[in-house]
Amino acid sequence: DDEDDEDDEDDEDDEDERLAGDNNSMALVPSSAPASPLFGVAFVRKSFVIPSDAFARADATHWTLDLRRYVPPGVPYGDVRDVCLFIPDGNVLDAHSALALYVQAGTSAWEYRGCVSNVSPSEVFPLQWPQLADGSLPECAQIGVSIEPLAEVAGKEQIVLGSKEEFARRVAMDLFRYMESFQAATQVSQEHMVVPMNVLDRWFNKFQTKFRLDPNFLTRQKEQS
Repeated sequence: DDEDDEDDEDDEDDEDERLAGDNNSMALVPSSAPASPLFGVAFVRKSFVIPSDAFARADATHWTLDLRRYVPPGVPYGDVRDVCLFIPDGNVLDAHSALALYVQAGTSAWEYRGCVSNVSPSEVFPLQWPQLADGSLPECAQIGVSIEPLAEVAGKEQIVLGSKEEFARRVAMDLFRYMESFQAATQVSQEHMVVPMNVLDRWFNKFQTKFRLDPNFLTRQKEQS
């Protein structure tokens, strides 16, 4: 009987250990499961998705990412021209907040590039890296992401919109200057222009070549009076 009791006790101990092991395994599941990222970015045609936990977190609402860690070897960061910023679901931000994107090159100030929110949870932004006075790029660059009130980023969006309107005006001026270049040989009057039939194709091909080599050439171009 004593042996039977001992066998029963051993069985109970084994069962207790098995249950304890099961409980420990269940307790590890939540901690071992990957947490959902707060946001993510992808450099268009240059990277896979980079989650928020790959960023250096400065504080509760600010993150930075050094491009040298994610640009392919041998690729200058200036070739990284666009980034997609997104939030994975509607539980990250409240209805009054937005996720703003900034860029910095070298020791330049942080420059705003755009934002996402629950209303618009993903967007692609041109990076337009800050340049040195001679038009070259500093050796290093990074992007920053911050949580900000929607009312605050709304003002910054108006500035971006104004920049786009200015860009459109400069494109139109570039076309006008190109068409004007034909007037020396074909001038008819001060009110009319005579240009080749394919002038738009010729201008666009020229514009496209310059833009691909230097997307910021218009913003640095001095307008002739």
